[in-house]
Amino acid sequence: MYVPRASATACLIGKKIYVFGGCGDEADSFNWVEVFDLETQTWEVLFVFTPKMPLNIEHSVVIDKELVYAVDDEGQDFSFSPSKRLFWTSGMTDSKPGHRSDWCVIGKLLFCRGTRGRILWCDPEDGFDWKEVKGLEDFQDSFCGSVQPWGLGKTKVQYDINKLCTDPAGNIVIFWNNPDSLELWSAVISLESCNGGLEIKGKIEWSGAVFKLDPLSKSSYSVNVLYSAYVNA
Repeated sequence: MYVPRASATACLIGKKIYVFGGCGDEADSFNWVEVFDLETQTWEVLFVFTPKMPLNIEHSVVIDKELVYAVDDEGQDFSFSPSKRLFWTSGMTDSKPGHRSDWCVIGKLLFCRGTRGRILWCDPEDGFDWKEVKGLEDFQDSFCGSVQPWGLGKTKVQYDINKLCTDPAGNIVIFWNNPDSLELWSAVISLESCNGGLEIKGKIEWSGAVFKLDPLSKSSYSVNVLYSAYVNA
């Protein structure tokens, strides 16, 4: 990489990795994007046209294998076309600024995890108008809350969904800690479009413990899932 970067974001498109931002005040059209070619194992600085230089990209995700949607720290949305080397914005801002992580794509819809066990979705073509996936209300107490584990005195442990991803069947897969049993749990959630596409409902297809924590570990009440990927065995 030619340009020093901090808190950059990256996306894989085809056989190239595009790295955006992280240049701070030094950002301009000549250094804001770099590309790593997986075949030639070389870096290239990519000149891009943009109406505004988003210094800090909070989230980014690839749509239709060729278009990047991104949101900066001010809630402004951006789209990027690698083939056209062009950034543009719809002028719309994120409808619900706040904590959202693990953006992923199913069909033409975006999904992410919010807070308090919520799974959110939106149609990027209609702007980032995030809505909650319905039908999971009875399960959200399992995904999030606070408990006082035995042996930790008055310490309360907060827990929530700590990883969200997808599987090849178009399901949402989530992970969370169950402090009562010192286990990492996972669930597979199928999705159904309702009311003419105005609502998405989720259904728990499977859930169970996937990892047992060591009760003697200093951090025995929590596991942080950093990355997850589907492996077809």
